[in-house]
Amino acid sequence: MNKKVYLLIISVIIFSFNLVGCKKGADLKFSHNLHVVENEIECSTCHKADDDGNMSNPDMDTCSDCHDIGDTDKPTKDCLMCHTVNSSKKDYEVSEGVNPKPASYNDLIFTHEPHSDYKCGKCHEGIDNTKSLQKINWPKMDKCKECHDGDTAPISCDTCHTKVRKEIPPENHSGDWESNHGFTSKFDDSCRFCHDKNFERNGKFCVECHTSKKPKDHIFNWKSSQHGMEATLDRSKCEECHTASYCVDCHKSEKPFSHKVGNWMAFSPENGHAEAAKENFRSCNVCHTTSDCMKCHKSIILRTP
Repeated sequence: MNKKVYLLIISVIIFSFNLVGCKKGADLKFSHNLHVVENEIECSTCHKADDDGNMSNPDMDTCSDCHDIGDTDKPTKDCLMCHTVNSSKKDYEVSEGVNPKPASYNDLIFTHEPHSDYKCGKCHEGIDNTKSLQKINWPKMDKCKECHDGDTAPISCDTCHTKVRKEIPPENHSGDWESNHGFTSKFDDSCRFCHDKNFERNGKFCVECHTSKKPKDHIFNWKSSQHGMEATLDRSKCEECHTASYCVDCHKSEKPFSHKVGNWMAFSPENGHAEAAKENFRSCNVCHTTSDCMKCHKSIILRTP
């Protein structure tokens, strides 16, 4: 795949995620920075815990402790200080407040009560400086494991999860998961939570399988036309199975596919190898040193028109 096309696809994916995010939480305008930092309001002033230790979001009555809301049956333009135009079109109904919880939270067991000794920013990192509800991110498991390490707090799955267990594969690990897991792993490194004993991004767990079973993208024309571009975009993925010497040992006896075009070594400014070197000189260094260039360019000087 052409490098520019590859980057374009990734950009579209990222843009799509952001676009979806913009549509969520579009009913309220709220700045934690204004309330917590500038006005020094404690989180507990607005967020109350019930008898079960679950923290609630503030309602209109809570807001009215500080804000003069007026007659809610007769909304005015002042309502738009907190409500968005989207909310006003729905009779100021608030159906979306913050980003929805990720699917991984579906089986989560959690109350704020046993965590009451910690400041909110311990888990909701950076929340006091956010100026939009859209900037609030739910804590990830990395944050939980800062305390749930087996010493400070229990680390067993059933402490926090109703379903997730190390011996029980997640629901998405069914069907053709084994052959399609590679794409997911590029965007999510949660594999290590279950495979922590022998898994690292470049560690044994992947290697033990991929040394005997090729990745799905290593198809019939992989070696001749595709692996070079993939290595250029993310060389670290190759290193999970291959060492740098692996490339050198092969290319010593077999030239890369790009080297076989007619103008690769032509005496012209637009020749193949010059353009390739301008685009990614690091790839040249896998096999060549600067002295290799000088063998020719010491006596040949090419000038652009």
